[in-house]
Amino acid sequence: MKFASLKHYLEFAGIAGIAASLTACSGINDSWEVKGGGFIKYSIDNGEEITQELERDDVEIPFIRNRHHYLLVTFPSERSENNHQLSIMVNEPKLAQNSAVQSYTWIQIDGTPKAFLTGDNNYVTIDQKDDTKWTANINLHFTDCRHGMCDESLPPILFKGRLHYWIAEDDR
Repeated sequence: MKFASLKHYLEFAGIAGIAASLTACSGINDSWEVKGGGFIKYSIDNGEEITQELERDDVEIPFIRNRHHYLLVTFPSERSENNHQLSIMVNEPKLAQNSAVQSYTWIQIDGTPKAFLTGDNNYVTIDQKDDTKWTANINLHFTDCRHGMCDESLPPILFKGRLHYWIAEDDR
């Protein structure tokens, strides 16, 4: 490629530089911090750690885009690599250890029936909740329904995880 003059070359280089800069920054507004969303890193029965991405609408924060007084975290099996489905609800969440709502907290593992909470040692410990980000440790025990039916005589399924969720800029 020949340039008629140094001026034309510098103009071309400037335009190419601006285009490269814009391309490099094009994904910056796609981050969870801007568009909302996050992830849960969890294990079942202390097995392999699994990371499940959460979309903006997978988490309902109290009074953000709603009039609810509860925290609800869900993810559908279609987006789970392991075909898991989960719903966790905490009523009037606070910075501390919170109880999960029994009737709205459940898990399905690989398409099995919904397994609900069992026992007394079920909690969601929220350690950050502000207008930008919510984080929590999750410790839940579910009835074992992995054999096509729920069997309370089997040891419960232990779900342990860590939630990170960023509130979308538009919702702050």
